[in-house]
Amino acid sequence: MQLRRSALSPVRFFTARAVTASVLMLVVLLTGMLAGASPGHAADRSLTSRLFGERVPEGASAWDKAMTSSLRLVAARTGSTPLPGETAIAAGVEITLAPGWKTYWRNPGDSGIAPNFDFSRSRNVAAVEVAYPMPQRFELPGDISFGYEDRVVFPLSVTPADPSRPVILTADVVYGACEELCIPVEASAELDLPARSGGATEFAGLIARWQAMVPADHEARVEAADIITRDGQDWLHLRVSAAAPLTAPVLIAEPMPGDDGGMGTLYLGSLDMTYEGDAAEFMLPAKPLRDAQGLAQTGGSFRVTLADLGPMPDGAMKPVWAQQFELHLPPRDATGSR
Repeated sequence: MQLRRSALSPVRFFTARAVTASVLMLVVLLTGMLAGASPGHAADRSLTSRLFGERVPEGASAWDKAMTSSLRLVAARTGSTPLPGETAIAAGVEITLAPGWKTYWRNPGDSGIAPNFDFSRSRNVAAVEVAYPMPQRFELPGDISFGYEDRVVFPLSVTPADPSRPVILTADVVYGACEELCIPVEASAELDLPARSGGATEFAGLIARWQAMVPADHEARVEAADIITRDGQDWLHLRVSAAAPLTAPVLIAEPMPGDDGGMGTLYLGSLDMTYEGDAAEFMLPAKPLRDAQGLAQTGGSFRVTLADLGPMPDGAMKPVWAQQFELHLPPRDATGSR
């Protein structure tokens, strides 16, 4: 059926247009608020961003907005062709959070939701490697978790299948947004990178700052690692040294998976720390889970992540550097030796 111009008065036309725009705006808001939106809606969100005037900077995707958090992709350069001597594109998954909310590290600790990244819908992408910056340590009675407040950027190394062709990087991510309770959020973002090396984007510095917080070799050393038993309680004892005086050291120790693929048989509680100059000493109570024996009887393997915090331009204390170690401690024999 065709509508003739005379069949619709100017007033009715304005009303119909307003109603249509209102409905569309409601759909947009609901799409942004619903954390469980399907991955196929990423292109729709990008379209509505353009329709309603949201500026999407070069080198970034549109934000996928949930009720208390938002996610997008960012890239360090404006093209898909790595620079001479490079094989990968520097990019990142950026998550921002409402005040009081946090998201989590690859190991969330006692509570929380570890992020899960899926890049399988990307085009002309051979591989994507995700890096995890050093997190904060959150402690509540009976609950120790590791994560990020306000904002985090997970750096990405994106390897194009063909560096001479454009890259479409698509990320489907499930992450936790947590205050007193944790809400699983499903988000999708898509970033087009044309076939060129391009110049640096406004996100190059942001990605580099978070990349600097990823554990790497900073010439720190574990000087001693052993198990101390006091009043029937086993403690993991570590003494470390750094290449420069420490400002505010932070340490996370994780029991490494056992032969059965489990997450270890020990719970590492709140740590005690002393430090002076370039040396620090840490003690963590090691409590066996379920019917497991104590650490002194079984020994154990641990992944230890050490960082030193320093003031950032925004006044926050964040990691200046971070380094990881793997420790393998044998059990003590009946005489107390190893």
